[in-house]
Amino acid sequence: MTHSSDSFLDRVPSPVLIGGSLVVLLAVWEGVVRAGLVPELVLPRASDTAVALYGVLANLFSGGTVWTNYRVTLQEAGLGLLFAGIIGFVVGALIAETAFGRRVIQPYMVALYAAPKVALAPVFVAWFGFGLMPKVVMAVTIAFFPVMVDTAAGLSGVDEDADKMFATMRANRWQRFFLLKLPNALPFVFAGLKSAAVLSLIGALVAEFSGGGRGIGILIQTASLRFQLDTVFAHVILLSATAFAIYWAIDWVERRIVFWRKAGFIPTEA
Repeated sequence: MTHSSDSFLDRVPSPVLIGGSLVVLLAVWEGVVRAGLVPELVLPRASDTAVALYGVLANLFSGGTVWTNYRVTLQEAGLGLLFAGIIGFVVGALIAETAFGRRVIQPYMVALYAAPKVALAPVFVAWFGFGLMPKVVMAVTIAFFPVMVDTAAGLSGVDEDADKMFATMRANRWQRFFLLKLPNALPFVFAGLKSAAVLSLIGALVAEFSGGGRGIGILIQTASLRFQLDTVFAHVILLSATAFAIYWAIDWVERRIVFWRKAGFIPTEA
């Protein structure tokens, strides 16, 4: 039997539900700080953060310092996502399709994933200098793993009956890959790309914290050292909105390419 509260939530449109919960969250945030339950040096007021966010957006759209640094971070994250997608797909396909990939490459990839990747940022700076390269490499290092895992899972999760039918039709290995396995793997690949989109942005920021230069990470560091936490929160909100926009864009592309399956947060099993 369905509870009445569940029925009520089902009838409320998602924009209203999200907007209402956001208003409640902001009100609680503002009230907690104004009541002195949390010091403003630890958590700025929601109203102060809103004012700082307005200033950041005004600077962004006027082509000021925020835009200059924001463009650098987007370039780093975009290149990181591109190469993470390519490398993740190729390595995932090797793991799923070859014994060499499963027995040799996969253990190294698991070891790399288990390594503290944040600690590699200074190493990349020492190797590649303070320019664009170490940020992109850091973004790729953090972001490629979900693409690799999801690609391998999608290629390996082909329906056995369909695979037997292709074998009966004497399809060669490439025909089975492109006509059977790849279409099955595409929802998984896009799921990995969605995760990689967020992780590539995080990787670029981590490298900026360690490698200097330009980027939103530098602006966050500067504001933090000046105890301008409202500005820090404003940049975090802006970056979160950017990550959501990239995630939505990939989801939009998925719905048009993988038209035979409904796009979602996690792909269903084959």
